[in-house]
Amino acid sequence: MESRAHALIALIFLAVLGVGVAVVGLWMHRGARPGVAFDVISPYSVAGLTLQAPVRFKGVRVGEVTAIGLDPTNPRMIRVRIKVDKATPITRATFAELAPQGVTGLSYLSLTDHGTDFAPLPRVPGRLAEIPMHPSFFEVLSRNGESLVNRSNELANRLNALLTDENRTSFAQTLTHMDQATDQLVQMETALLPTIKALPAMVAATRSTMLASHLLIAHLDALTVAAQAPLADTAEAAKSLRGLSVAGERAANTLNYDTLPRVNHLTQSLMASSAALAALSHSLQRSPQSLLYGDRGPPPGPGEPGFSTGGN
Repeated sequence: MESRAHALIALIFLAVLGVGVAVVGLWMHRGARPGVAFDVISPYSVAGLTLQAPVRFKGVRVGEVTAIGLDPTNPRMIRVRIKVDKATPITRATFAELAPQGVTGLSYLSLTDHGTDFAPLPRVPGRLAEIPMHPSFFEVLSRNGESLVNRSNELANRLNALLTDENRTSFAQTLTHMDQATDQLVQMETALLPTIKALPAMVAATRSTMLASHLLIAHLDALTVAAQAPLADTAEAAKSLRGLSVAGERAANTLNYDTLPRVNHLTQSLMASSAALAALSHSLQRSPQSLLYGDRGPPPGPGEPGFSTGGN
């Protein structure tokens, strides 16, 4: 009897539990928000994406993945069906990307757009609107992995070619020269330390010199102001000297072109008068009677009346 009672209690518990689960499922199904279905068309691998994986729009969860499968029209494409909230702004510029969920290896579907076209995604009757899939970071990395490996190999080959024995020897010599140059710099620094220590005193002396220069300039300004009056008197004196020079030039011109010609003419007249007086004096000395009787004139010549020879 006890075993039957325990079995009956277990059956009743299972029945109540099943009814509770069914009620909770119906409640959750009725409380779910209505959504809009879209198809995400991907030419890339969707590894890590599972059913009921989250769908996020710029980081905000807006829906979930409802189906994953190959595209019937093109088996090379993958069709991922999602269901998102009606308020999600799906536009012509919206695209999907796979994003990892931590370190679990699973992925979720990330929806975003560049904000270049705000027109809503067009719908065709009888078909779901399609959202393109862009490659994820890991997809781009895997696609470029071969080129990265090739470039890494090329870089390694160049490093091997660079690190030859001769180049290593040259590098060692360069390091040695750098050590020597460092030692010389240290010696120069040690030699310059006294000069650097003397710089404050030099700066102070320079400041005092500058102050003295400012005082000297101030005195020169005062001297310049004081010299302005004598300079004005000198200018007046220069004007007077210029007037005197003009007057002297005029007097010189009068002396050269008027007075001296007259003096020359007077001198010539005096010389002529002196010559005439000398001739008159000579004539009076020769015949003083000419002063009373006048000049007889020259004696008659041959053939003239009164001519006589010396013998008669």
